[in-house]
Amino acid sequence: MTGTISLIPADAVLLHSESGSKTAIIAEVLEALPSIDPDLAMSVIMEREKLGSTGIGHGIAIPHGRLPELDTPITALVRHAGGIDFDAIDGQPVHIVVVLLAPKDEDRSHLELLAGLARALQKESVRRAVMAAKTAEEVSALFTVQATSAR
Repeated sequence: MTGTISLIPADAVLLHSESGSKTAIIAEVLEALPSIDPDLAMSVIMEREKLGSTGIGHGIAIPHGRLPELDTPITALVRHAGGIDFDAIDGQPVHIVVVLLAPKDEDRSHLELLAGLARALQKESVRRAVMAAKTAEEVSALFTVQATSAR
């Protein structure tokens, strides 16, 4: 059975953040996610940030971490028109933040998802489309991939 899925569901897209800091924008995303403990998720993500900023350049950050209570990865995206300081590797403000939370024991799927998101967002056309999108559904559609499941 094949089909398409979005790596970032429309109900996990925030189009208009006005947060003023890295911590505030991550908290904003986490508060919008159902079924997770936002305080635990924030703690996990900020521990990862201590190892080095997840601001990967080109106005993108992908803060991530692992939560023991998750069965499947959770992703969310927030867009910030003005940009925020995220200690990005290129020193530029971040406009697109994608949060990735993965199950504690899933190394491979976590790394594949992280790499897929980073690859997509390295494309200038994708970044421009995210910033120009009028709806969460438009943003979600940019991250649609082929899915296969064995039956």
